[in-house]
Amino acid sequence: MSDHTGRFNPYLPLDTCIPDGEPKLFGDRVYVYGSKDEFEDRWCSYNYHVYSAPVDDLTDWTDHGVSFASRRDGLTPDAPEERAVPWCGGLLWAPDIAEKDGKYYLYFCQEDDSEGVAEADTPYGPFVNARRITMNGEPIHGIDPSVLNDNGTYWYTWGQGHCHLARLMDDMCTLDPSTYVESIISHDDGCEGFHEGSSLRKIGDTYCMVYASEYTDAYPNRGGAPTHLDYAVSEKIEGPYVRKGVIVDNTGIDPASWNDHGSILKVKDQWYVFYHGSSGNKQYGRRARAERIEVDEETVTIKQTEMTSSGFAEALDPTDTIPAAVFYKVTSGANLVKKNDAYVITEVTDGVEISWRYFDFSKMPACTLTVHGSIYAEGKITAYANGTEVGSADVHTVMPCGGLSSDIACNLRLPMTDVKIPLANLPARADLTLKFEAANGTAPDKLIMEPETLLFC
Repeated sequence: MSDHTGRFNPYLPLDTCIPDGEPKLFGDRVYVYGSKDEFEDRWCSYNYHVYSAPVDDLTDWTDHGVSFASRRDGLTPDAPEERAVPWCGGLLWAPDIAEKDGKYYLYFCQEDDSEGVAEADTPYGPFVNARRITMNGEPIHGIDPSVLNDNGTYWYTWGQGHCHLARLMDDMCTLDPSTYVESIISHDDGCEGFHEGSSLRKIGDTYCMVYASEYTDAYPNRGGAPTHLDYAVSEKIEGPYVRKGVIVDNTGIDPASWNDHGSILKVKDQWYVFYHGSSGNKQYGRRARAERIEVDEETVTIKQTEMTSSGFAEALDPTDTIPAAVFYKVTSGANLVKKNDAYVITEVTDGVEISWRYFDFSKMPACTLTVHGSIYAEGKITAYANGTEVGSADVHTVMPCGGLSSDIACNLRLPMTDVKIPLANLPARADLTLKFEAANGTAPDKLIMEPETLLFC
């Protein structure tokens, strides 16, 4: 995979949009199972890919290719027919997986609200023999399946608004109706704000539900957009579950951020949260992200983490070439797009701020930051480290008439050039923000610059 893989957030190549990431540990590798955003106007696709990395190096991600698909045109040309879903060739939404007796069971859901399972001899497929999930002899309906192996008993959760629970029987596709619970967590008034994306974990003797949440302090149920992953805990599998807080919130990663979905995993001695963030000023184009988190395993308390640009690492190395695309926050409509095979931040107009978190400047208290990209209008860039100004530089262009409005420039990309910003008094660990300002007399809707990379020297 590309040099970008694993060293930044998003941790997969930028041309890969894998939301709903469910992390699992099989052997000495971490596997991520997610859906796949491929379209401009809808979620997900007709196939899944599986990604994995060794536990000793979470920067080295492997794409195992198409692992499962719902219809022939979602498969590779020589794929066997049995990898298709017999009852529905629709879009595949968020999956999960479980291992039992050396077999791997991939649980999936589709746009018709059907849920199914396919099996393989390896964690990455190919998954075959797709069957529907049934209870009382009838197919169940819902989205976002999750499976917990609780000492050899397999529990299945699914649903939106209300999270349902039942035990999987030995065939791994039939639910035991005697164990069915209609709603172990929900978005009903006064409840825990459950939206979707249930992911059940067990930490010690405590059950921990990770989920996309609508919870707000002012209106604790359907009060907000489900941009954050919350967690709730219970001493019993069937509940009651009590919400304890937020794990991560992807608000600010894109102007159109809407949902989140993911889970937590302990790799060696470090816990991580896997989640996603939108791009392109739309609810789609969701890319896989991860953060280090602190988990008190005795009290099952998870400290809310910040979104960062460094992901699995503690900080970014400023001697590296940093893709501008690994920002954690933008303002005023700026967003990530692909132009001429390069990923740039567009809609950078007057007053836009772009932030990257964190840099390790412990060996580089002063340096020059080179912002590489296309320049469209006269302006200024001011750099801030942990909120304090540490440098600035003017932006110059050869564009006539003071530049182009962002809507005219949307399909145009000028030759790349550099803006050099001398930086001084850098803290050892810094959240870096660049603020872009238009020159006097330049209309505020003029596109100033489309940054592609950052380089410190």
